[in-house]
Amino acid sequence: MYGKKVSLHYTPERIPVVIEERPYARTVALSIYITAGSRDEPRGREGIAHLLEHVMFKGTKNMTSKETSELIEAAGGELNGYTGKEMTCYYAVTLSETVETAQNILADTLLNPLLEKDAIEIEKNVVADEIRMLQDEPDDYIHYLLTRAIWDGHPMAFSEAGEIDGVNPISEKDLREFYERYYRPSNFVITACGNVKDQKILKWATESFDEGATRSSTKNRSPPTPRSCVELFPRKGEQTYVGIGFPGYFAGHPNRFAQTLLSAILGGGTSSRLYQNVREKRGLVYSIYTTSQPYSDCGLFGIFFSAKSSKTEIVCRTVAEELSKIKKEGLEKDELMRAKRFIKGMLVRKLESTESRMFHLGEFFVLTGKIPTEAEILSSLEKITEEDIAQTAEKLLDRSKTCIAIYGSLDDERKTQAGIDCLDF
Repeated sequence: MYGKKVSLHYTPERIPVVIEERPYARTVALSIYITAGSRDEPRGREGIAHLLEHVMFKGTKNMTSKETSELIEAAGGELNGYTGKEMTCYYAVTLSETVETAQNILADTLLNPLLEKDAIEIEKNVVADEIRMLQDEPDDYIHYLLTRAIWDGHPMAFSEAGEIDGVNPISEKDLREFYERYYRPSNFVITACGNVKDQKILKWATESFDEGATRSSTKNRSPPTPRSCVELFPRKGEQTYVGIGFPGYFAGHPNRFAQTLLSAILGGGTSSRLYQNVREKRGLVYSIYTTSQPYSDCGLFGIFFSAKSSKTEIVCRTVAEELSKIKKEGLEKDELMRAKRFIKGMLVRKLESTESRMFHLGEFFVLTGKIPTEAEILSSLEKITEEDIAQTAEKLLDRSKTCIAIYGSLDDERKTQAGIDCLDF
C-alpha cells in the first residue's frame, strides 16, 4: 500500500512534516494543511474559510495569479485547494523533476498572498454560486442538513461551503484577521508523497516556514452535543431526501474501524443489507447508503436515501427492521469477512495515485496526530470480531439518540413522520 517508507519529521520549530518516499513514482504531491476550517469561523461570517481559500490563489507579492498558473502548468503540474470542517488544504502535484517549482509556488502562495479587496469581491460571487450549486444537488445537500440538525448551534454544523448570508458581509479586514489568526506556520502540517527524499523536503519546510512558526494561535474548540430530533427542511419536488444520523466515534477512537465495518455491512455497497432489502428486493429507492464520518473530537454515523413521498413511510420502517435485526441477531456467515475485504479493496484502490496517498496521510495526521501504516490499518481491521460489531451496533444505533433530517414538502414530512413514529430498533 505504501512506498519505500512513511516517516514523520519535525522542523526545528516543530512543524510536522509527513513524507512518503516512492522512488518508482514519476510524480510528487505536496500539500500544506492549515489546521482550521469551517468549524473555526466566527458567527455571522460562515464561509470565510472557504472564501479565503479562493482568494489565496488570486496573486501574491511576487506573482500574479496568471503567472502562477503558467508556471505550475509549465512544470507539468496543477495547484489547488479545498476547505473542510477542521482543515484547509493547499496542494500541488507535479513531475518529480520539477518539484522545486511546486515547492516555491506553495510557499509563496501561503506566505505572501495579496488578499486584495477587488479579488475578494469577485470570489464572493464565485463562492455564492458554489453554495447555490450545492443547494441544487439534494443528494449532497442532505448531508449538510443532517449535520445542521444533529449539531444545531455548534460550529460543526456549519457548511464547509458557507452560507450566502455569511459570505456577503465579509470585508477585507475580516479576511485578513482570519488569515493572521490561523495561517501561521505553527498551524501547518506539511505532507509530501512521491519520488522525493525526506531530507530535501524537510530542508525546504524548515527554510520556508520556520521563521514564522514561533507564534501560535489557540483554537476555541469544544465537541458538539448531538441532538435527538426530527427536522424538516422544505423543498419543492416529488422526491423526499432523508438523512438518519447517530453520534459516531471520533477519528482517534479505538472503535473507529468497527464503525467503518458496521457501515459497510449496513450500507457500504450493493451487497449491503440496506441496499439488498430496500432497493433490490422491494424497489423502494434508487439509492440507499451509509456513511461513517470521524472528526477530531466527534463523529457522525449516517443513513441516507431518497424516495417518492408515498414511499418514505415504508422505507423508514424497512430501515428500522434492518437496524433491529443486526442488533438482535448479529451477523450472517462470512458477512464480516466480506466487509473486511470490501474496505481493504476500497482503501487499496483509493491509494493508487500519489495524490490520493498524500491526502490520506495529511488528513489522517490532522485528525489524529498520527501517521497510518499499511500494517496498522490492516491489523486493526483483521482484529475486529463479530462481538465487536455487535457492541458497536448496540452503542451507535441508539433510537433515543437518533436525529432525522427531511428535505421535502410538508406533506412529505407527515408521511415520513408516520414511518419515524414506528421506528423501533
